Amino acid sequence: MTDSSRAHLSLLDATRWRAWEPLLWLAAFAAPLVLSQYAAIVNEIAIVALFALSLDLVLGFTGIVSLGHAAFFGFGAYSAALFAKHVMPDPLVGLAVGIATSTLLGAFASFTVQRGSDLTRLMVTLGAALILLELANKLDWLTGGADGLQGVVMGPVLGRFEFDLAGRTAAFYSLTVLLVLFVVARRLVHSPFGATLKAIRDNRLRAMAIGIPVGSRITVAYTIA
Repeated sequence: MTDSSRAHLSLLDATRWRAWEPLLWLAAFAAPLVLSQYAAIVNEIAIVALFALSLDLVLGFTGIVSLGHAAFFGFGAYSAALFAKHVMPDPLVGLAVGIATSTLLGAFASFTVQRGSDLTRLMVTLGAALILLELANKLDWLTGGADGLQGVVMGPVLGRFEFDLAGRTAAFYSLTVLLVLFVVARRLVHSPFGATLKAIRDNRLRAMAIGIPVGSRITVAYTIA
């Protein structure tokens, strides 16, 4: 067996689920039913967990220090909400719109993030977040400003599951999105591409010396996250 085959098998082995992991996800999906009075909180936890998953891809696996990751989170949320209010209230289409717009913003920001040192990235990412925060407050005719966006009514998921006041549908929706993106992210970080990201995190100069295109890898990682 060649070294490349061993490395490939090692990456595949890392993607296999441990025995306790499905139990953890089953408990998470059972929570809105068992603890129905806390379904809205479960929904919020799933949303924050998805945000943490995204940040971990950038910071934990690629080593890109970022203080402005919430800017992409908020930009995608505003995009999806405005799309639902003015175009189509379908939550799945709105999810796709939010992902697309935040991805474009990440691609644009990545050209500045990949340059300079960690201190430079801290200032650039923080500055981008502050600029978007100020725009969200000043463009109150579009975003609602400090009062928040009003009049957003989401349609039923898959045309069948209405969002209820208790938050159960929202909790299941957020948990499902979290599970799908968790599986995608897990497969990504344990792929050859993910191995190059970890190499950049551990030693950027050494990664460049062995032929890894560091700039393009950072751009892709920041865009995806």
